[in-house]
Amino acid sequence: MPSSVTAAARPARSRAAGRAYAGVAPDERVAARRARLIAAGVELFGTQGFRAATVRGLCAAAGLTDRYFYESFASLEDLLGAVYTALMDGVRARLLNEAVRSTAWRGGPGDIERQAAAGYALWFDAVREPRFARIVLVEVLGVSPAVDALYEASVRDMAELTIAPLAAMQPQIRLARARRELLGRALVGAALQVAKMWMTGGYRMSQRAVVRTCVLVAVGTLGALRAEAAGDAQALGGAGAPAGGRAPRRAAR
Repeated sequence: MPSSVTAAARPARSRAAGRAYAGVAPDERVAARRARLIAAGVELFGTQGFRAATVRGLCAAAGLTDRYFYESFASLEDLLGAVYTALMDGVRARLLNEAVRSTAWRGGPGDIERQAAAGYALWFDAVREPRFARIVLVEVLGVSPAVDALYEASVRDMAELTIAPLAAMQPQIRLARARRELLGRALVGAALQVAKMWMTGGYRMSQRAVVRTCVLVAVGTLGALRAEAAGDAQALGGAGAPAGGRAPRRAAR
């Protein structure tokens, strides 16, 4: 199996202009077949697993002949990358849309807990679908260095998406870039591990319980950062300002 996911979410390969068939342009037909293969990938990777899937089986599930697989994907690994990217892009789009339209994301510092609950509820809504959960939490791991890199990039994006609104609500907390990234990873790591436990446990725990667990981690993290910032302010105030000027501003941690 090739070790390179050439572009997991790439559009179908361009085609020379051809005649429309039944009023549908050639590029549109290619895109439609690609979408059917991604949908079949979600079904088979999410039920049978990536390692049990075959090109023939995926094409049969998509209602296509085998030759159409390779017009859009170089390998099953390539398709897995496209499936994973499509699923995670959907979650990101919902989170960003919720950030814009929901009143839960528009208040002052006192609304942080409600913010976190809204975001984690969207994540666990997605995880509650078993095919989504199996693909993003299990099947995508350890396939190849290329798929690992795709997973790493997605986790990095989700970490920033997680920490950004929470940090924005706490302007007194100044975080150096490296620490911001670490905290984002810690929050996303908690959400991933809780999600995996929820999935492998057959979703026996209530969704409210798993959401609340992640909210406590996020709120507790911010509480610790606020206390740390307050301690820094007290330390600076106690030291006193130099004659003729203000106390120096402490660098972000």
